[in-house]
Amino acid sequence: MKGKGKPRISLCMIVKNEERKLERALSWGDGILWEKIVVDTGSTDGTVALAERLGAKVSYFEWIDDFSAARNFALGQAKGDWILTLDADEYPAPGTPEKLRSILERAEAKGADGVFGEILELNDKGEVTTCSSRIRLFRNAPKIRYRRRIHEQLGFSDGRDMRLADAGEELAFFHDGYAGEAHVGKQRSRRNLILLEKELAERPDDHEIMGYLGDEHKSFGDMEEAVRWYRRSVEHMPETLSGSDPRSAWTFSSLISFYASEGDYPEAERIYQQAVRKQPGEADYDYQMGCFSVAVGRWEDGIRYLTVGLDKLEKHGTSNSCMQIRAALEDVYGNLALCFLRSGRRKEAVETAVAILKVKAYDMRALYILLSAFFEDGGVRAEQVSYLDSVAGFLGKLYRLSELKDRLFIARAAKEAGWEAMRIWMEGQGR
Repeated sequence: MKGKGKPRISLCMIVKNEERKLERALSWGDGILWEKIVVDTGSTDGTVALAERLGAKVSYFEWIDDFSAARNFALGQAKGDWILTLDADEYPAPGTPEKLRSILERAEAKGADGVFGEILELNDKGEVTTCSSRIRLFRNAPKIRYRRRIHEQLGFSDGRDMRLADAGEELAFFHDGYAGEAHVGKQRSRRNLILLEKELAERPDDHEIMGYLGDEHKSFGDMEEAVRWYRRSVEHMPETLSGSDPRSAWTFSSLISFYASEGDYPEAERIYQQAVRKQPGEADYDYQMGCFSVAVGRWEDGIRYLTVGLDKLEKHGTSNSCMQIRAALEDVYGNLALCFLRSGRRKEAVETAVAILKVKAYDMRALYILLSAFFEDGGVRAEQVSYLDSVAGFLGKLYRLSELKDRLFIARAAKEAGWEAMRIWMEGQGR
């Protein structure tokens, strides 16, 4: 990739005992990446040999309980024009590698120092749980470096603001973190706790570090201590927060979620009001309160919170915000459809359920809501053949009623909705 005018990309990674995942992380980018740099911090497995076999330039860095120091050492090895930093448990989403050059060409034309991309967190089932915007692609400049021992932040060492381009729709990487490795996650959490405590000792008023401490205690199942740290974090926050502050958003969301789990609606709502005063454009707060409202059967509140959250997402949901609601849109619309149904707003329930089914035809909850709305709207007519035929004609636009599997799927949803006549109608066709 040394052709004239083409930006050269250096992939930089720090690793330790990542033999199992390293091949996936390094086996892409031929013809796209100019070099692959791996900094090992003390592996005892086959990580180093594997990295060398995959064409990486391997260097060694003695671990000193400081991720930023290790990452900055890796940056110092890079010779490319731009740097891409990834961890061994991260890998590009389909289509991302092919778009890297065009993304950088546009970034260079705008004079950007870095590019926002999406990190998609995966659970054990391979499902996306959260989306977050991160700067993983940036210019190779001596003053662009990381700070903090853990949960590193990238920026100019002289305090200047980075000029950033947003490529979230094109630049995306999966992160499977601790999926399927609970024991590894606990070991790392203990290590993280030590590093966070060291960091806080140097910066005792850092509300972000306090929020991270809350996360670690939460991972241990110690919710009392987690809530204590989250509350301390809120106490140390400035009066107003940036609209692009996912750390603070996660702290508030965690508190709302905790009081929701305790069934304390007034306290959850109080935290919500405090959060929206500081970050009025953050949709995750409305998502959390919407889910809580659904759980306790406050349907009109659910409609209000979820619709406000969707409006905020459309208006503000760009870089570094609205992480949870972006990853849970299917759940948001499903909850909204249920709220419409339970509030007696059957027309809106039907419209929302149909919108879901057009994207995901075999969503059982959406179909249950749709059939429940038709059943309730039909009243005494719900048992009549003419009404059943009419609804079946509508369903025929979403499903192939000539297919047994589709009819049985609808019959199952009808049974859940208590619509026995529709269940019999679907199961009886084709006999």
